[in-house]
Parts: sequence; structure tokens; C-alpha cells
Amino acid sequence: MFKDAITLMIALEITLISMLVVFTILAILAFVLSLFKYIPAEKVVEIKKATPAPTPKKVEREKFDPSKITSEEMRVAMMVACIEAAGEDKDANIRVVGIKELN
Repeated sequence: MFKDAITLMIALEITLISMLVVFTILAILAFVLSLFKYIPAEKVVEIKKATPAPTPKKVEREKFDPSKITSEEMRVAMMVACIEAAGEDKDANIRVVGIKELN
């Protein structure tokens, strides 16, 4: 019934051949990957501008004063925006620059 059973020597032979195949493939992969360092990188072409870009003029704005807000809805909107901007941070330093109503 078990005349053609696999012996210990045949099992070791199969294991050894399988391991040799795996390590040979790994060595070939390592060799191929080491060849990638010889592939040249793309050359970046720099575009030089003859004239510098004009500098934007600083616009003078009047300082925002939250006490000048008369509408209750605008105050609530400003407070909600500050709370959202602060998030979970207790030490958030939020500065309101301006507020306007959008229709």
C-alpha cells in the first residue's frame, strides 16, 4: 500500500532544491534592483525670467474692532468662527481680522 512513499532523503532533497530556487530568484532580484542606481534621473529644466515680478502694494486697512459690531447675528458668527478655528486647543491664539455679511 505504501510502497512508493516518500522517504526522508527525498523530502530533504525537495526542500534543498526549493530553497535553492527561492534564494537564486532573490539573488537575481537583488542584482536587478542594484542596476537601478545606474539609470539616470530626469533632468529638470530651469526657466529663468528676465524681469522680476512686480511686488504687490501693501493695502492699508482700518483695524478691526469687534466692539463696533452691532448686529447680534454677526457677533454670534464671529464667536462660532473663533470656536471652530480653535478646535480642541485650549491655548489657541485666534485673531479676527475682519467680518462681513454675505448675502
